[in-house]
Amino acid sequence: MMNKQFAELKVYALGGGIAFEEVGASVPFLVIPASQATIKPWGASGFLFENILTGDVIAFVSEYDDVLDSAGAAYGVDQISVFTALAAFFFDVAGGGAQDLASVLGFGNSAGANDIDLNNNDLLNADSIAFNLASTVNPNAGQITFDANYGTFVGGVSGGSIKLKLGTQEFAKVVNKTTPLVNLLAANYQVCIVAGATGQRLSVKLARADSDVNSAGTLGLVAENINGNQEGFIQTTGTIENLNTSGSLQGETWADGDSLYLSGTTFGAITNVKPSAPIHEVRVGYVEYAHASKGKIYVKIDNGYELDELHNVSINPLTVANNDVLTYESATQLWKNTKQPVEIQLAASDETTALTTGTAKMTFRMPHAMTLTSVRASLTTAQTSGSIFTVDINQGGSSVLGTKLTIDNTEKTSTTAATPATITTSALTDDAEITIDIDQIGDGTAKGLKITLIGTR
Repeated sequence: MMNKQFAELKVYALGGGIAFEEVGASVPFLVIPASQATIKPWGASGFLFENILTGDVIAFVSEYDDVLDSAGAAYGVDQISVFTALAAFFFDVAGGGAQDLASVLGFGNSAGANDIDLNNNDLLNADSIAFNLASTVNPNAGQITFDANYGTFVGGVSGGSIKLKLGTQEFAKVVNKTTPLVNLLAANYQVCIVAGATGQRLSVKLARADSDVNSAGTLGLVAENINGNQEGFIQTTGTIENLNTSGSLQGETWADGDSLYLSGTTFGAITNVKPSAPIHEVRVGYVEYAHASKGKIYVKIDNGYELDELHNVSINPLTVANNDVLTYESATQLWKNTKQPVEIQLAASDETTALTTGTAKMTFRMPHAMTLTSVRASLTTAQTSGSIFTVDINQGGSSVLGTKLTIDNTEKTSTTAATPATITTSALTDDAEITIDIDQIGDGTAKGLKITLIGTR
């Protein structure tokens, strides 16, 4: 066989074989069965043709566009496209299956007749790759296959025990920093919370729903065994399977579709019993399949919220106190903690009898403690003249006012008084005795006295 470099070479089909012809010649110098012809890249942009049966070199060219078809046209626009076109051409002429992959590729492939070894090189410019939809391969780390059962690609990740179902699962590689330090076990599918970071990875420890500190950073479920101070995967989203999801590990009975929550009593544990406050409601997922060994949990962490974590609620930690209420502040469009407003209004007389001076015109006991912020008095019938109508309010026999309540002549309310009342004792205690005195009247025509205490609890 010839062993020669050609300036230009025609390669075309002839009589069921592959013909090699030097450009300018009238006949091919060689015709061999297509199943025996192979092409290899040669140099930066050329090709080498060989007879794979004999191992002989047929010809070689230095540039990709030196290889032409029977009409004198190039097979492609670069080395890769020419190589791809000719390999496919040889394959087609040979009957579309007469050659194995090693013969078609011709170089860098040592994986066998049914496999391709790219020898640490890249697969480039592929429009698509058709996977076997009926594959039963269990991928190792670095491998990917299509799994019809899940309807997606499944890839093996480092360590080999985790199989990532693309688009349906998410994992986080973390460091086990449990306190005290214990091994995390996939069979127990413990719930983990973020506990800082180690070596540029999140650290985790076991979560529990008894407080915000132990539950707010709940991240996922243990997906593989992780020894203390070692790295491993926890699952943050999607189906985790081959578990005991009967509920027997938890002393419960689980059923398909059950909601699952972080335990408020046992670190790392799960329960199907919805917690009640003060236990935090941290939903960790759902039972997809209740089974003693092949069970499935769909992981979907929902940490829930503290009231002050809502975006339109502002709780002031410096002022928040027992019995506070939320009130809406339109200026800021926020709900804020405020003291609970309270008003107590009582009649200190009947409606028709003219009022006279005297102490303890009315006596009552406080139904609860309150902070007094304002007081009012009102009359059903105003007096017309004389001394200004004056009222005092006492707690346990002592006045709570500095300037006493007054109602000006011809007026029915203290809110219009020329001299407003002032408060010297604002703390009214629970069950304290409150008395109302009328210290001064005018012409004796005033009737129907009411007292209003205004404040917060």
